[in-house]
Amino acid sequence: MKISDYLQKSSALFDENRLLKFVFVVMSGALCFNSLMTYRAVTYQRTILIPPKMTGEVEFVQGKPTEKYIRDISRTIANLVGTYSPSTARENFEALLYYYAPESFPEASKNWYSLASRAEEGLVSSTFYLQNLHFDEKTIELLGQLVQYTGNTPLENTTRSYLVDYRIEDGRFYLLAVKEKGQKGLAEVDTKQEAR
Repeated sequence: MKISDYLQKSSALFDENRLLKFVFVVMSGALCFNSLMTYRAVTYQRTILIPPKMTGEVEFVQGKPTEKYIRDISRTIANLVGTYSPSTARENFEALLYYYAPESFPEASKNWYSLASRAEEGLVSSTFYLQNLHFDEKTIELLGQLVQYTGNTPLENTTRSYLVDYRIEDGRFYLLAVKEKGQKGLAEVDTKQEAR
């Protein structure tokens, strides 16, 4: 074996080794960049939903809903809770029950169907005019004017504040409880109102 052949082969091996190291560094850099961009895409992604009965787009950024979504759903809940007539009470409350979390549904369905029966029997109509709402990550406060009638006779015309406990899980709004501010539960409050 000639020394020149050996030097050429070792030189070629060193060149090949340097090329492999360069390719390894480039591929490692590309992998790190790809991982970073994937992380950013997952972290900063925006999911845009248009649920039924909503007025526009609903956006979740980093798993949290925008203020517009909470306001839209609050208006829907205020309408379903406070505005009904004997012929629409059961339908409104059934629509409201779709928002309830599974663990809250049994008690809520019992309370809302009981209230629907009392509204049908007593011919009670109610209208809730939402004037203001405040919310945080777990509670929504709905403040407005409540007007109730039985037949054509006015029962009540007062300012009312409802507290709505909720959670958002996997982008879905779950209603946990609806109660009048300062009271134990909504069904008990409405029972007292209709007894007047």
